[in-house]
Amino acid sequence: MTPTERFYSDRKNGPRARSHKELPEATSNALQSLVRQRLQSNWLAQEFPSHCPDGNAVVDTNQYALAAELAGLFAGVEWPLWQETPSEDTLFDVIEYVGRRVSKPIEGGWHEYMKHFELSFDKKAGQAEYRSAINLLLSRGGTVFELTSQMIVQRVGSPETHTALRALRPNTGDTTLDSLIEEGRTKYLSRHSADRATAIEKLWDGFERLKTIDVPGDKKTSVQVLLAHIVDLPFRAVIEAEMQDLTKLGNSFQIRHHETGKSPIPPSAQDYVMGRMANLLIYLLDQSGRLLAPGV
Repeated sequence: MTPTERFYSDRKNGPRARSHKELPEATSNALQSLVRQRLQSNWLAQEFPSHCPDGNAVVDTNQYALAAELAGLFAGVEWPLWQETPSEDTLFDVIEYVGRRVSKPIEGGWHEYMKHFELSFDKKAGQAEYRSAINLLLSRGGTVFELTSQMIVQRVGSPETHTALRALRPNTGDTTLDSLIEEGRTKYLSRHSADRATAIEKLWDGFERLKTIDVPGDKKTSVQVLLAHIVDLPFRAVIEAEMQDLTKLGNSFQIRHHETGKSPIPPSAQDYVMGRMANLLIYLLDQSGRLLAPGV
């Protein structure tokens, strides 16, 4: 099975909906098997080499060194891997760890006396194939996760929210504002729910700061200057109402304020809230010339 395969059901029904926020058991088992197979097939031998005593070429994986490092980094990870079912966090940790060290082994000359091949390695190809194989399983399992080219497991979220976050790239000239928006954008893709709550808070802080940068010290006037960039008056009124509604939402829930009596945003509503705020910020930044163009 190649990572780029499309199956009959894909061709007939389109891509599988990615709605599972926890790994299905079958997907978890398949991921564990994939990692185990890569380790057993010397895909980490470049990082943990075992050398031929007759010539010093790399011929195998030093499993003792690999096992010691894994045990030192990840509590509860024993060798051989997966003697017990790992938690989702541990499995993702190991997937990232392997992804950053994996190299595709290439069999070279056969050493007749020692009965083994001498190995060379292609790290770029190995990482690409490993990432594609992991993402195929995550996608076919209908999960909300993917492994990035930086070998970080991220939460994809809804397609609409994911698209908005990719486009939300501020260039306001205000370092604090840009940092708040960028931190909110990147943290929201975390696989940890606590990071997503923090991300919404950062984006809200960015929204509040954006309302003040045109006329510092006079927020009401500054908002009107910001809105004045929208030429179409009826739509300007729509955006002004949206800004007021989102300000009210932020003040009513545990986003920027945490007084007793305020409720947190339900996890099931995080994509909706984040997508709504991200799209408003994109429009305001774009209309005022403060959004990086795609591809920049």
